[in-house]
Amino acid sequence: MKKINFKDKVIWVTGASSGIGASLALQLNKLGATVIASARRRDKLTMLRKHSTDFQNFITLPLDITDARSIQNAVAQVQQLGRLDWVIHNAGIAQKGLVIETGLDVDRQIMETNFFGTIALTKAIMPLYLKQGYGKFGIVSSFAGVMGIPGRSAYAASKHALHGFFESLKAEHMGCCRLNISFILPGFINTAITAKGLCGDGTPYGKVETSHQLGITANQCAYAIIKGLQRKKRRIVVGKFEVYLLSINRIAPRLGSYIIKNHPMRKIRTLKSRLNWSAG
Repeated sequence: MKKINFKDKVIWVTGASSGIGASLALQLNKLGATVIASARRRDKLTMLRKHSTDFQNFITLPLDITDARSIQNAVAQVQQLGRLDWVIHNAGIAQKGLVIETGLDVDRQIMETNFFGTIALTKAIMPLYLKQGYGKFGIVSSFAGVMGIPGRSAYAASKHALHGFFESLKAEHMGCCRLNISFILPGFINTAITAKGLCGDGTPYGKVETSHQLGITANQCAYAIIKGLQRKKRRIVVGKFEVYLLSINRIAPRLGSYIIKNHPMRKIRTLKSRLNWSAG
């Protein structure tokens, strides 16, 4: 299969002020793409642009995906470019807290950003995709988007919902638009997402969880995502040894649940060692 060339493509990356989104924006720009980097904080985007390889083709576009007017204004500016090849939905917030200790207002806030904000932007973009007859979406989901994770109920629900929405979107346009969708499933990535994640009372968790501190970097994650997008993969799984958990959970759900419950990182390392030993 011929790999996708990003040169001269127009790619919109949301949640681009830091972490995976920032790394994606910079790397795609280095590969020759015209990148539209969006996030709520203009100052962060301005700083990011200073690190871009192709300054002229790195566009900063402040955007709050929970604000309808902000979405409308941003899409209007993107339309002036004349085309849009790709949208990578990366904006979102994490959550840390058990179901019984998480307020419903926090659940709603997670869903408002991760799900409703993402689909609101998608609905605004679709007329442009339909007019030009093609378009691609990269959905930055999570392991929590395909399996339940303790302490992540609202986050998992928001990511599960995205899978259902975009599967339906693609099914609706199979005959009238070349619409390609890739689901991106990062594992433990060493970013500040868990530190910014909301606790049950709505306050930020305040620190990066150990599991994520031991994970791959945002740059490594972005590199793997881009390789997956180049190969037109429908599902891009990124991480270290924790990626085995998805296969285990699909083949043996009870074992997957047991591993999650009982120190998943240690269990997965042990299982990987056994698999490698058996293969040898």
